[in-house]
Amino acid sequence: MNLEDLKKRHIQYDWRTIFVGIQENYFNKGVISHYAVEMMESGDESEFVRVLAWGVSSEDLDKVMLEIKTNYFPQLNEESTILIEENRKLRFVYLSKIKETCKDENKLLSKIAEFYGNHNYPEDMMTFVNYMPQKLPTTHEDIMNRFEIFLKRERIRFS
Repeated sequence: MNLEDLKKRHIQYDWRTIFVGIQENYFNKGVISHYAVEMMESGDESEFVRVLAWGVSSEDLDKVMLEIKTNYFPQLNEESTILIEENRKLRFVYLSKIKETCKDENKLLSKIAEFYGNHNYPEDMMTFVNYMPQKLPTTHEDIMNRFEIFLKRERIRFS
């Protein structure tokens, strides 16, 4: 995933989004530089942003992540509602993107299940994860409809 995926869906983002996106493996470290360049283009001429625009090495990533948190949102901890919401926003973009790119429904359900397992089993996704037990007998079509409803609800939330 990259910043273009957020722009395409008209999702606002900032350093908190970048931080959570890297921490939760939605983005690779290169997104830091891309965002820093965007910040410079919009008038941010701080030394920190200029340094980030040149790139971040793997060895420096932890240090840079700490500096981003310290410089832009020092009062927030990992369980803050704001950072949880950033994660939810990124989840929406990620799931929207796989829905868009994966035309085979079985493959799509497999990718959703993989995401579910890799992201700490979000409770609000259980009803459309194909291997999770359901309260009522469920068809393939029911699961797909629940996924569509979920995406529509999230789209409204972040629009």
